[in-house]
Amino acid sequence: MDKYGKTFRWRRFFGSYELCTIDMRAINYIMSRNTTFPKSKRLRIGLARVLGAGKYSTCIVRPSLTDETQGLLSAGPEAHKRQRRIMNPAFSAPHIRNLVPIFWAKSNQLRDMWLDTLRDKPEGETIDVLLGLTCATLDIIGIAGFGYEFHSLEGTDEDELAKAFMGVFNSNEERPSMTTALFMIMCQRLGIPTKQSRRFKANLATIRRIGMSIVNDKKVVLQENKGDAESHGRDLLTLLIKSNISPDLDSNQAMTDDEILGQISTFLAAGHETTSSSTSWALYALTKHPEVQTKLRQELLSAGLGDEPSMEDLDKIPYLNNFIREVLRVYPVVPLTVREADCDTVIPVGESYTDIHGKVQNGIRVQKGDSIGIPVLAMNRAKDVWGEDALNFKPERWDNLPEAVKDMPGIWSHLMTFIHGPHACIGYRFALIEMKALLYSLIRAFEFDIDPSLEIIAKTSLVARPCVKGDADNINKMPLICRVVGRRE
Repeated sequence: MDKYGKTFRWRRFFGSYELCTIDMRAINYIMSRNTTFPKSKRLRIGLARVLGAGKYSTCIVRPSLTDETQGLLSAGPEAHKRQRRIMNPAFSAPHIRNLVPIFWAKSNQLRDMWLDTLRDKPEGETIDVLLGLTCATLDIIGIAGFGYEFHSLEGTDEDELAKAFMGVFNSNEERPSMTTALFMIMCQRLGIPTKQSRRFKANLATIRRIGMSIVNDKKVVLQENKGDAESHGRDLLTLLIKSNISPDLDSNQAMTDDEILGQISTFLAAGHETTSSSTSWALYALTKHPEVQTKLRQELLSAGLGDEPSMEDLDKIPYLNNFIREVLRVYPVVPLTVREADCDTVIPVGESYTDIHGKVQNGIRVQKGDSIGIPVLAMNRAKDVWGEDALNFKPERWDNLPEAVKDMPGIWSHLMTFIHGPHACIGYRFALIEMKALLYSLIRAFEFDIDPSLEIIAKTSLVARPCVKGDADNINKMPLICRVVGRRE
């Protein structure tokens, strides 16, 4: 962006163009028109393969995207609109409030596990905080998402659904060489099974089998307890199914069983690694800014809210909220999103520009099929929006934001971290309260530091997860030195 300006494009293979822009008017225009600028077909195919269900997700070759086998993240514009309308009640603020006890139970369980680890160790010990947070968020989304107990924090590796899910989404696997990757792509195109594709297909079949059993069990319970609101359960999937069978919903608007099943993988993928990674980056930020850590801990300890504050009380802790906003600004776990032009059109821009022919332009011409990259990370760190200190981690900035921030698109706090428009993250309230609960519980109990010889970098697959630069294992981890508060000698 520093070299080419706010908007530029380049020619991709086979003649199509890739556009990249951080012009706020252009991004508002693009993200608000999901039929003209849907998610790219390539992205939807990749997401549907792992987040869908039934025939599509277990195919080795690429079928069309017309199969009704997609979760919310991979659905086309019309299916997305229909699915989201059914799912909205489950993600409302009143319902998220009902899930807060689950957040506290798992946050405090993780805290107690680390306290046991650090018993009789006043100087502390290095803990992979990403691993613990990943277990906690998996347990949370299992119970809150679809009423399923993974028991991940207990350290059991026997859960069949957890093992299958990790087999599909495991970003710690060694990356194949270029030759191996090309061979795998060729085999996929030709429909030739490989060891990897067979394992992948088996894991998806397991997710489908167990997931469909969960869906059917919930439908039976809802049918047996019609009119008894207390028996319906409070998990997201139960609320979704309840909305889906409501007599107020036209039958042609209801989700199929495969679409409902697709939401289980969507809940796991979107509500598990994202929050664990964001919270890991938050703890990392504390190690790099000890003055922030001290100030935040003092605020949390002096708030007098006990171990399990209400959602409303958490929202009233000012520096905690500033801190989380700054974490999500500086460390967005989805640093880029991509859209695709569905027709030839012109995208208006907020700032005119001079093209390669020397002509001043007030819009960007795109052709059908052109890909448009929305660089979330670059927008969250743009100096002309956030000020010259945009690259600095500074929670205090949220007390006095620059005027330009008000024009930033985004469903929450003028940030693109949860995206903008019809495809904005439906579970952002869930993620924020979950993250607040984890941080509240852990920061009050522990001091965090890091070995100065380690360099933490982001490794991005579905999300930007931390790893140690130069580490021989090349796996995702966040090794931090943890000490019990008040016990350092």
